[in-house]
Amino acid sequence: MLLLVQGAWAQVPPALIGRWALRQITFEARRPLPDSLQQKLFYSPAGETNAAVKEGTLTVQVEFRANGTYTYEMIRDKQPFYTEQGRYEVKDGVLTSYSTATDHSTPSLDTQLIVKLTRNVLQVEFPIWRPEQKVFQQIRYVRAANP
Repeated sequence: MLLLVQGAWAQVPPALIGRWALRQITFEARRPLPDSLQQKLFYSPAGETNAAVKEGTLTVQVEFRANGTYTYEMIRDKQPFYTEQGRYEVKDGVLTSYSTATDHSTPSLDTQLIVKLTRNVLQVEFPIWRPEQKVFQQIRYVRAANP
């Protein structure tokens, strides 16, 4: 049994372990977009979240642990309003999480490609709408200080 646990831990990049704070949400279109789709991006829930993070009224943090579990927290105006816990895995540079609130067989958060992972920056992306539209949401986290 010990070997299985060690094998699972091997899938966790050491640089990922720790607490990360959401810094910015951006969109990248890898093709020209009509004005109507561009406006849809700016007035989306992600756009509202990004604005609240920049204003300081919303804090989003995720903590990845070496044992393959995570905690995701959202705090609005210094009051916690959403917390999620579960397990995660990284395979071929793709981060997938499974909430304890579900049956653990389907990802709870979007499956995200790790675009950049350094000591202080975690950037992930995933396609929005249909993948063939080639529009991606990118989320940039920075290493957070321990509470």
